[in-house]
Amino acid sequence: MAADTIFALDIGTRSVVGVVIQETARGVEILAAESLEHRERSMIDGQIHDVEQVAEAVKKIKAVLEERLGQSLTQVAVAAAGRALRTVRIQIASQADEYREISVEDILRIEMQAVQEAQHQLALDEQEEQDLNYHCVGYSVINYELDGYKIGNLSGQKGKNIGVEIIVTFLPRVVVDSLFAVLQRSGLEMLSLTLEPIAASTVVVPPSMRQLNIALVDIGAGTSDIALTADGAIVGYGMVPTAGDEVTERISQHYLLDFNSAEELKRAAGDRDEVEFTDVLGVVHRQASGDIIATMEEAVSGLAFQISEKIVYLN
Repeated sequence: MAADTIFALDIGTRSVVGVVIQETARGVEILAAESLEHRERSMIDGQIHDVEQVAEAVKKIKAVLEERLGQSLTQVAVAAAGRALRTVRIQIASQADEYREISVEDILRIEMQAVQEAQHQLALDEQEEQDLNYHCVGYSVINYELDGYKIGNLSGQKGKNIGVEIIVTFLPRVVVDSLFAVLQRSGLEMLSLTLEPIAASTVVVPPSMRQLNIALVDIGAGTSDIALTADGAIVGYGMVPTAGDEVTERISQHYLLDFNSAEELKRAAGDRDEVEFTDVLGVVHRQASGDIIATMEEAVSGLAFQISEKIVYLN
């Protein structure tokens, strides 16, 4: 795999998506992409429940992309769903050599100090959950400070004191370990790991838009991930463990369908005026799409309420 080529995976509750990109002078070029839905419910609410089945899906995606590109893929960047997400917002300061320009290494050093302090604070907050270990999966800088004043970039500046305020995101170790297990079975080494809302907000909400108080909501199959911006920065991340699968389950219960058939019916209702399907008892039904959509309303309203509550809380 060329040095400027990146293989990225989104291992979602409903499907696995793989994309290979290349960095160019004009930006990022997509070389190839492929997606594959899980055959069974091997993931629920963003958590891998069947490592072998998810690994098979990843291996198929990898093989298709390798054949299409004519090169082997050995390393991968992964975005993880925010199941049981914890966030810590923290601010630290440090003395600097006022006669020397602040370097990139100095900035990374103080950011890592802030991450370590966030890990310590999380450990204190979660003492009652001693058996549940958390793994840092990313952080976002809210702002930097130079001698007590906020500044956009510390690099090349001079001053006596530098500071940083960041949001650090953590996932339970079990979530991260299951991702590693899948990649190991697929012959892949994890190049980097980040959180889905971090990855999404980087692309969808550029720095020029972050002055606005915006909520980015990614409603998937198992989780709904949230990122908030304000005052020029990303100021919050959150997750609701409810998403499209709850709508599918409502259809499954109402029409006596297995989960996969209910998922097909949900999609078909948006494309046709009338849908024919067979329930688990073998009875054939012909139903107007409007009636099927009406059965989803309670689940959709519940999902919207939970997302709204989380946005208000984070904001």
